Amino acid sequence: MPTALTPTTEQQSDGATEGALLSAAVESTTTSENVTGSAERYSLIRNSCTTEDGESDGHSNCMNSSMSSSDTSSAKASIRKSLEGLHIGGDCVRRRFVADLNPDDIICLSELGRGNGGIVSKAQHKPTGLLMAKKTFDLDIKTSVRAQILRDLQILCECSSPLIVEYYAAFHQDATISMCMEYMDAGGLDTLLPMVGRFPEPIIIQIADAVIKGLIYLWQELHTSHRNLKPSNVLVNRAGVVKLSDFVVSPQLVEAFANGFVGLRTYMAPERTVGEQPGRSSDIWSLGLVLMELAIGHYPIPAIDPVDFVRAFAPDRESNMVEHWRAARTGEHLTALEGDTSGPNSLFELLVCVVEHPAPRLPAYCFSADFIHMIHSCLQKEPHDRLSIELLHSRIIPDLLKSTEEPVDNCVQPKCLDVPSSCPDSISVSPSPVTIVDYLNGVFARQQAEAIDAVALVVGDDMDAVDESMTSSGVGKNWDPLSATVTRPSDSD
Repeated sequence: MPTALTPTTEQQSDGATEGALLSAAVESTTTSENVTGSAERYSLIRNSCTTEDGESDGHSNCMNSSMSSSDTSSAKASIRKSLEGLHIGGDCVRRRFVADLNPDDIICLSELGRGNGGIVSKAQHKPTGLLMAKKTFDLDIKTSVRAQILRDLQILCECSSPLIVEYYAAFHQDATISMCMEYMDAGGLDTLLPMVGRFPEPIIIQIADAVIKGLIYLWQELHTSHRNLKPSNVLVNRAGVVKLSDFVVSPQLVEAFANGFVGLRTYMAPERTVGEQPGRSSDIWSLGLVLMELAIGHYPIPAIDPVDFVRAFAPDRESNMVEHWRAARTGEHLTALEGDTSGPNSLFELLVCVVEHPAPRLPAYCFSADFIHMIHSCLQKEPHDRLSIELLHSRIIPDLLKSTEEPVDNCVQPKCLDVPSSCPDSISVSPSPVTIVDYLNGVFARQQAEAIDAVALVVGDDMDAVDESMTSSGVGKNWDPLSATVTRPSDSD
């Protein structure tokens, strides 16, 4: 008999259509206009502002020393204001929890992917028709450990934030543990990356903004670091909303997979690979690694050969920035770096690369200087040398976001479109900002067009073969495709 664990306080949010809710989520940062609910705090959340490893909220480092104490206080105040209303157990406007969820009411529609010991399926709740993602883990563990994992996963169900994927329930059945969560119909960044080659800079900046706000929520509201940040755990929907998923709340669940899956380790900060406890600065390293992977289309460890950058990018920054803007507006495919296809031959070799080799770096001509500075400042080997979340949230990201709103002179016509001969070499782009939703629309439209062209090509080849066969058999032009009959040649022919 399946046993379910569900939140004890949930209410349905009424009076808004799904489209309106999604639009609100796109425009939202993390303000209280998008979240309603009580100020109730669950006892599992500590009142202190220190993380599990004792790292304080206000840690500073040498790279952040330029911020005075008043600047730091101002940054923290700004962050706290942006998180007002995001309460544990609060009622998010997108909350559509199914009360007393029965596992037998869940229909698995298709498999979405596998990894980290689990299978993710697209599922539907029969009574309500709600689409969801169901993640199932096969675990041969003791009953007491399984119960502890379920208690830990309860935290996910109680999390209420537009920055975090919504979790509906967790339950066990036989030797499996399942989680039902919000279905993000555009998938994870790991599935989008092969579709786009590499992401353009303006889109990466907006993704970074959402991820950083999600990390702030975890740190300040749940008092925990993510500890599992990687492309597959950053999900997107077609409304352009970016959310974090699968932050580690169950040490037992991690331990159950430690011997068989490398996924939890590849984005680990160097200090974690040598046994140090994860902290906030560990998430910053993972963030930098994820953003660099999006920027080059390839996992950046071991270091990429400079020749590979020459093959994928233009030789000057101006041309590359034009390409970034054009792709951000049209969804154009960008050439990804090939990288070292062999890579490390073992987990040990990978960890050696992370710990002993220099951190990966981007060439100056491929991206803007501020963008490169952000990523390089996250990918510092020493934790205290990395950017603080306060500086990222209050200064770095806002400045980069402003750059995505500035007009750029370039021809924004996609390469796949026929541009009239009267089109000038340079078209002034309006100052309207690029958005993730517009970018995704362009990506999916391009993919659809490519699929149609591929089908047409196959069908065209088949029809050519039929025509050739008809001609060689003496039927030729006398075959009427509408009536599917063949008219014999007359004597006059």
